[in-house]
Amino acid sequence: MAENTPPDPAAMFNNWVTQWERAVDKFSNEFMGTDEFSKSMNQMQNLQLEFQRAFGEIMARQLASFNMPSREDVLQLSEDVRELDRRLARIETTLRKLLPEGSNEGAPRKSPPRTRKPPKAADKE
Repeated sequence: MAENTPPDPAAMFNNWVTQWERAVDKFSNEFMGTDEFSKSMNQMQNLQLEFQRAFGEIMARQLASFNMPSREDVLQLSEDVRELDRRLARIETTLRKLLPEGSNEGAPRKSPPRTRKPPKAADKE
């Protein structure tokens, strides 16, 4: 007696998806290989770059009207602070070299001894 097995729905679906992927892949490769597609992609990239540039300019004008720094202003300020830190480090290094060894010039200063006494109760009257 021959066994009649029902078709496997998962295998049928897997086969259908594989065929669909191959058809879409073939169509996409043919479509993307055309000169028109390359030209349109180039135009879209140029349009995106132009939009980005225009948006940056508009945002900079808006920030200026609100009296707020732009990204470029903040980056420039950050670079200026870094340069000041580098210069200060060089100055500190030079000063350490100029000070005699054992000198406590760089150490924190101690407060002077307190010699003044608070007034006595009898002196207050």
